[in-house]
Amino acid sequence: MGVQLVDVSKSFKGSHHKDFLAVEQINLEISGGEFFSLLGPSGCGKTTTLRMIAGFELPTKGEIYIEGQPMGKRPPFHRPVNTVFQNYALFPHLTVAENIAFGLEMDKLPRTQIRTLITEVLEMVKLAGYEKRYPRQLSGGQQQRVALARSLVKKPKVLLLDEPLGALDLKLRKQMQLELKYMQQQVGITFIYVTHDQEEALTMSDRIGVMNKGKILQVGTPVEIYEEPSSHFVADFIGETNILTGQVVKQLEEELIVLVDNQLLVTVPYDQKLSINQQVNLIIRPEKATLYPASYDDPSSWLGTVEEVVYIGTDTRYLVRLTEQNVITIRQQNIHRSSLEHYQTGEQVKVKVSADSIRLLLD
Repeated sequence: MGVQLVDVSKSFKGSHHKDFLAVEQINLEISGGEFFSLLGPSGCGKTTTLRMIAGFELPTKGEIYIEGQPMGKRPPFHRPVNTVFQNYALFPHLTVAENIAFGLEMDKLPRTQIRTLITEVLEMVKLAGYEKRYPRQLSGGQQQRVALARSLVKKPKVLLLDEPLGALDLKLRKQMQLELKYMQQQVGITFIYVTHDQEEALTMSDRIGVMNKGKILQVGTPVEIYEEPSSHFVADFIGETNILTGQVVKQLEEELIVLVDNQLLVTVPYDQKLSINQQVNLIIRPEKATLYPASYDDPSSWLGTVEEVVYIGTDTRYLVRLTEQNVITIRQQNIHRSSLEHYQTGEQVKVKVSADSIRLLLD
């Protein structure tokens, strides 16, 4: 059943009586038990979308269904959802156990049942034994777990998470990403997660909706979003990417030949009809390209000059100039000790990218 948004739009009153359209006609289906992320830059409408599902904002147009039921103008406390915020929103004067019990007490559950539920949920978030501590006695990561426990203990149908790991340091954030994913699989609740961090979305999600300027541009699995971006924006926003712009110079049955910057010929698999001289964008991920010495003899490789070498530990990042206008970033993994013997700045090299690793976009 999950969550369904049908033609949902939201506008806010702006200055000079001009409305600001924060979310524009979103149609989205999120399956029950799915870990779904809304990903996009600041101000793209993802938090507004989350707040509408929660009931903190009401759509200007359209309807939201949870478990098949229309939410209409139902307030947050009458929806089968719970929200975890970035700032945790814990009560400072209550202990961990009291914070978690708060919502259950409001529901007038028996004390023995509340105690059992608290014990279970603290085990799940790895905080057993912390019942009597106060929020100020906990680290940021522990506070975040208490906020999660407080939401999970109510067994909502949907858990909404608004950049909940944003305040944690990098190492802890990565650890919590994996724990969150594991928790979600354990409880089987639908998670809808808002983030601007692409790696976070790729790590945790079953599917991702990429948003920009109030619209959802693409919905897909992490692999689909990364390997087959449907637009220039998605390609550029998800991970690191090279975008080469060129013109179609020849169309064969199942491939195109594209001329980049009047000097570089690139063959790309493509089976739809395009007109000669039509402008196209070629998307190449940095890890899909391989560097070879200039003497490397392969007619499909491209000659270039190394402009910058950056050692990043796991891999080395090269900037290679292919044409007057185009520089390509290439990442080579430092698998062997010999791979640390870098190509030098100013050195001529050959760049090899297999044709099926190049994605062609028309926008």
